[in-house]
Amino acid sequence: MFQFFDAVAGFVETVVSFIVNMIATLVLVIVNIVRSVGWLVMCLSYLPPWMVGFVVVPISLAVVFQILNKGS
Repeated sequence: MFQFFDAVAGFVETVVSFIVNMIATLVLVIVNIVRSVGWLVMCLSYLPPWMVGFVVVPISLAVVFQILNKGS
């Protein structure tokens, strides 16, 4: 009888642990995205104005192509 409740408690603990780890991972991904965008903007601020377009356009196209290729 006690083994049954121990098994149920273990299952619930596994599910809760999975959900907590998933939320922590999502928060970490969002924080890393914000950091990377901030780093990119900071790097672009050091470039001369005439060179910013030559850097921003390829990066923007790469992002758009990555988004469009997700369905394939």
